Amino acid sequence: MSYTFSRRDFMKYSAVAAVAVAGSSMFTGCGSFSNPNRPFGTYNKEADCKLTFSGKSGGFLGIGGTQDYLVLKKDGSYTSSSGTLNLVFTHYPISEGTGITAPHYQLKYVTDDGNHYVTSADGSLTSTGGDGLPIKEEAHATVTVIIPTSVKADVEKAKAVYIQYFPRHNALGKDNDTYGDVYATWDITSLFKTTI
Repeated sequence: MSYTFSRRDFMKYSAVAAVAVAGSSMFTGCGSFSNPNRPFGTYNKEADCKLTFSGKSGGFLGIGGTQDYLVLKKDGSYTSSSGTLNLVFTHYPISEGTGITAPHYQLKYVTDDGNHYVTSADGSLTSTGGDGLPIKEEAHATVTVIIPTSVKADVEKAKAVYIQYFPRHNALGKDNDTYGDVYATWDITSLFKTTI
C-alpha cells in the first residue's frame, strides 16, 4: 500500500517545519529573541557575543545556507582616566555592500534626558575596518571611542550604554533608499564602572 502526500499534508508539514526553524533562532546568540533586522545582545567579559541578522544565502528553502554573523569579542575595555573605549569585532557578511568603517558604528548612551550619541562625525569614534567587505569571508575591526570630556561624566553615569552597528547605509545603487532601520546593538553598560 502506498501513501499519497496530499496538498493539505504538504501545507501542514511545511507549517510545522517553519515554526520549528523560527523557534530554534530563540536559542542562539547571546541576546534575547528580537527583530531580525535589529539583533540585540549583551557584552560579556567571559565569552564572545555573537549576533546575526538571520540572513542566509544558498541552500534549499533556507536550509543548509550560509548565515551572516557579527561578533563582539570578549576583550573589550574602557579606561576612565583617558575616556577610551576599545572593542573588537568579527563580521561575516553574506551580502554585498557592507562595511566596518567608523561611520558604521555609534555609541548610544541613555540618561534621564533621553538618548545621546557619540559618532565618527567629530573623530571621536574610529575603526580599523574597511568598506566593500567581501562576502562569505571574516573581516575584523577594532573600534575605538575617545569619549569627549564634555559628555564623559554622562556616559559613565548613564543608565545604559550601547554600541550599534549599521551594516549598510543605503541600498546598493540607490542612495535615496536608506537602511537606517537595520542595525545590531550590544549592551556594553558593564564596561563602565559607575553606571546606575
